[in-house]
Amino acid sequence: MKNFWDGVKGIVIKGDRILVLVKHDGALDLPGGRVERGESVRDALQREINEETGLNVEIHDPVEEWSFYKTQDRLIKGITLECDYLDGTVRLSGEHEHYFWARMDSVDRLEFSHNFV
Repeated sequence: MKNFWDGVKGIVIKGDRILVLVKHDGALDLPGGRVERGESVRDALQREINEETGLNVEIHDPVEEWSFYKTQDRLIKGITLECDYLDGTVRLSGEHEHYFWARMDSVDRLEFSHNFV
């Protein structure tokens, strides 16, 4: 039997740029993670963005649905939502090594670890 988890990712927009996180292996990522039992998608994303970056954001509409196998028997299915940066300074958790703000017109050329956008 397969295990299924719900996930959520956020495209954090600040002006003409989006926040891109870099994992320890160099893979590009967006802030987000697992939706806990009893938690709404928006609440989960707010929590994950705060835990991973320390930023305060306003969450908007979904932009993409996605899924991938994290392991052979664990399917993650999720949704990416658009978010506006409100305030705060990026303070990374231990999940990511670096970050950068990518110009929106360059996002097509970035290769994320999964198809979140």
